[in-house]
Amino acid sequence: MDSFMHCAPTLVVCYICKDYYTDPVTINCGHSFCTPCLCLLSEDAKHPTRCPVCKAVSPYMDFKSIIFAEAQVRAQKESVAQQLPRSTRQMCEMHQVLKNIFCANDKILLCSHCSHSPGHVSHLHCPVSQVAEHCREKLMMQMKSIWKTKQRNQRNINKEYDLLGVWQSFINIRKVMIKAEYPKVYRYLNKEKQRHLERLTTEGKTIFRRLRRNVIRMLQMGKLLKRMYEELKEMCLKTDVHLIQDVGDIMRRSQIMQMHLPQPLNPQLSAWTITGMSERLNNFRVYITFDNNLRNYRVPLFEDLSHLECCAHHQDLPHSPASPQYMPSWGAQTFTSGKHYWEVDVGNSQNWIIGLCRESWMKRSDMLLNSEGIFLLLCITLDDHCRLFSASPPLRHYVQRPQSLVGVFLDYEFGIVSFVNVANSSLICNFLSCSFSSPLRPFICYGPK
Repeated sequence: MDSFMHCAPTLVVCYICKDYYTDPVTINCGHSFCTPCLCLLSEDAKHPTRCPVCKAVSPYMDFKSIIFAEAQVRAQKESVAQQLPRSTRQMCEMHQVLKNIFCANDKILLCSHCSHSPGHVSHLHCPVSQVAEHCREKLMMQMKSIWKTKQRNQRNINKEYDLLGVWQSFINIRKVMIKAEYPKVYRYLNKEKQRHLERLTTEGKTIFRRLRRNVIRMLQMGKLLKRMYEELKEMCLKTDVHLIQDVGDIMRRSQIMQMHLPQPLNPQLSAWTITGMSERLNNFRVYITFDNNLRNYRVPLFEDLSHLECCAHHQDLPHSPASPQYMPSWGAQTFTSGKHYWEVDVGNSQNWIIGLCRESWMKRSDMLLNSEGIFLLLCITLDDHCRLFSASPPLRHYVQRPQSLVGVFLDYEFGIVSFVNVANSSLICNFLSCSFSSPLRPFICYGPK
């Protein structure tokens, strides 16, 4: 390679790897490099990224392909290659001439004389340089695929780190919710409460360990993807003969590696039945009717929640306005005192909102997740997973999505709103220590299934 580079003009040599350009690009300051070299450099460098030549600060790498450089590199490689000594793998032992033809049928190199022999004359033949260029193009596509997969893996790592950061806090909040529910039932349930909390603690630790193991696997995959990316770049720089003979193995390994990319966990706590909860709540059963005259109203809660969830890992996503597909309805009744319980059938819908709002929200159309006076349970589908949130403030709940009936309980005097999975008599979430000073009206909104 030293003798090979000795003949190379600097116009087609990358400053970083000191070798011929591989997929050359130009950045903002005008200097050119290999795309793989820049990708690896920008990943390892501390922000802000600087040009390796002039040290100019680049807030972002604006890659511009150098089309003319590709032809220069290919022509220069061929010219320099002709000046180098030829190895025994390149020379025909029988005719002592260069093997410059590739037999597609037998997958071997031939000289011009051998290609006309009876054993090969009927086969498909191609120039070695043409076959090598095709292999390099496949390698470049695989490198781009590997790099995109590595970036996706890094986004997954960031998601898991975010979840690790809030997981223990969520477990503690969950404990508070569970503890608050049990004083409402009979004394003999204290043992059940203790078992519930112990199982919740154990399950929370188990999922936390799974999250940490998943992050470790993702970090290891990130290193393997980077190493594979560097191997692919090295393969691009090999001579035509070595490239054709060795490209198959590295392509197979890189494809298998991408098939085993670790995926983020979607943890869900088990639903524990609270004995007697359904019977107790049914003592306060009311039947809610929804006024059809109050349906012509639009709120951007779904879009607000989707934007909140996606923005942490996709900073450039726009905030979409409220979709006409989400049309909420308001209950005909209002509550200003007492205890009330009703059930809502969410069916198979994967996007819905149920709960209570201050009556004043009926006359407004700017309700957001952080709005005051809303006590809602939201179900939204993101990345093919149904997620549950409460608002306000917005808080995700890692519990199973109810499949049919959701119970809503209001204790106006004690400032409590609870949501219950009716099918297994388990708690979804609750609002505690609220202060109600104005009428509350039931609220429901269905999105597309």
